Amino acid sequence: MLFCIETGLAGGGCIGLDPCQPAAPGQSLTCPMPGGWLDRPFDLFVPAGWDGAAPLPVIYAIHGGGGNHTATNKLTCPGGNLGDPGCLVAKANAAGYAVVVPNGTGTRPIRNVRTWNAGGGQDGWLCVSGAACSAGVDDMRYFDDLHVEVGRLIPVDAARIYATGISNGGAMTHRLACAWGTRLAAAAPVAGANQHAAAGGACAGGTPLLQIHGTADPCWRFEESTATCATLEEGRKAGVAPTMDAWRARNGCQEAPATVVDLPDVDPDDGTTSRRESFVGCAADVELIRIEGGGHTWPQGDPYLPTDVVGPVARDFDADDVILEFFGAHARP
Repeated sequence: MLFCIETGLAGGGCIGLDPCQPAAPGQSLTCPMPGGWLDRPFDLFVPAGWDGAAPLPVIYAIHGGGGNHTATNKLTCPGGNLGDPGCLVAKANAAGYAVVVPNGTGTRPIRNVRTWNAGGGQDGWLCVSGAACSAGVDDMRYFDDLHVEVGRLIPVDAARIYATGISNGGAMTHRLACAWGTRLAAAAPVAGANQHAAAGGACAGGTPLLQIHGTADPCWRFEESTATCATLEEGRKAGVAPTMDAWRARNGCQEAPATVVDLPDVDPDDGTTSRRESFVGCAADVELIRIEGGGHTWPQGDPYLPTDVVGPVARDFDADDVILEFFGAHARP
């Protein structure tokens, strides 16, 4: 059976692709999606140290609004160098995780400018993000179908399924945590808050969550705001504090103040300092790394746009390391 991937060229047309075959250790695959998801292939990166049989823990790494699957890993790489061992995929594979990098919905005529339907669009809440949200794309069904396809290609450890992403991908990570409460072992959104729940969407508790967010983020403000740097649409974006407080409540944490640990100021020239806030007495952990002065960026990753557009990159810690550490500490019973 062939899957049709739209070319996005003038006049239309598509390329027929065979479905991927089950993966081998060390393979990197770009695979078409079944289930009618035209033009939304995904990447699968399999650890070289896998024995080819044991169930693998899986990380879904979700691109930001205007990005695509090929840009996701680059954003996590120091200096944007895909050959650097400090990229998320390289570190995750070395730690034994398979990494799945999915594709959001493209917009003609530039098909690789993609977005996720991460919630909003009513009662004054911004529709996050763009075409995917305004068209009501059922991205939860996409992820359900994707998860089935991944399970066809590799054996998946059902106790160790994780999600992370930045911006619109961070908000989509929140939405997955809300809907996949019995599937995700942990979630780690970066620079994107829980728009889905803020706008009244259903959100189950029980997923351990680590949020990473800068206080000087110009694109997704730390506080609830109508400000944005990537769209002309109007509406409010969820704030980080109410997002975290809602996760505290649904994850059974105490109302006591969070425990705060200042992270070492390893690079005093990056213009940022960071602290880790952990709620106490939680049935499922809830933590925030608050980056004072941090921008709309992946800590230790690629700046990708000028600082006056997206803000500074934090250099005092590596987001990959803290996310993998958080994931490693959490598995479903």
